[in-house]
Amino acid sequence: MDLIFGNFGGIINLVMKTLIAYYSRSGSNKKLAQEIKEKLNCEIEEIIDTVNRKGFLGFIVGGFHASSKKKTKIQPIQKNPANYDLIIIITPLWAEVVSPAIRTYISENKDKFKKIAFISVSGSGEPNAKKTMPDLMALAGKEDILNLFLSQKEFKKENYTDKLERFLKKIKTV
Repeated sequence: MDLIFGNFGGIINLVMKTLIAYYSRSGSNKKLAQEIKEKLNCEIEEIIDTVNRKGFLGFIVGGFHASSKKKTKIQPIQKNPANYDLIIIITPLWAEVVSPAIRTYISENKDKFKKIAFISVSGSGEPNAKKTMPDLMALAGKEDILNLFLSQKEFKKENYTDKLERFLKKIKTV
């Protein structure tokens, strides 16, 4: 944590250094990552899958790879997760499993994570949590992972702001 000293009547504010690491195939998770970046005034890193997952075939193959818990080759990351107090991972869920790009990112960096939080915009949203979280906790080697699952329907209709605000308040207390 960085100590920030200011003229606040002798109060010292502790600011958690946060990184958003996201993968987005269709753009919804990218849009949410950008929104959270603005709200938290933190850094962001796009995780780029070197496999083309566009179109219907990319969707089908991506779902198969996710359900098989396969990793993929990602482009080299620019920001070292060890330099951050909190990593917020944002990804779609395919077949109720994290995307191969995020599976690779977590596998390659989990020893560098101090704390992580997880957010997903995907088909059914919250119902995926019960099936996704045990796999995610085992993958990350962490048991207490703050999470937020949003459905595409909630996201497109912008019916998620209250959930997001509650989540961001929890993040600030981590």
